[in-house]
Amino acid sequence: MTQKIQATDVTEEEALNALFFEQADEFIKLANEFCRKDKREQVSASMLFATTRFNTWVAANNFKDGEEMRTAKEQVMQYLMQQFQMMLEDHFDEYCDQFDTYLRFRKNEQHEH
Repeated sequence: MTQKIQATDVTEEEALNALFFEQADEFIKLANEFCRKDKREQVSASMLFATTRFNTWVAANNFKDGEEMRTAKEQVMQYLMQQFQMMLEDHFDEYCDQFDTYLRFRKNEQHEH
């Protein structure tokens, strides 16, 4: 028997974390839909492009003008690259550890090396 969690039992941080993963799952779901029509590499490249474009827009909204933004470029780039690297390393390691589980359905596919 499962116990239903009441909304009052969820902290704001837990709710934000849940929303974070829900949004990430929606982006992945959309990317998977695109993979039905295009090559995975094409979808990956366009998703990376969109992510960089969106993050630049988010950063731009924190500045009064382009000159202020240009002055902060190194700091913003360093932060975004650090976040990307940490997330990529975590996911890469997880996939290495769970390779057979995560890719168990591709045994019938041909793979280029």
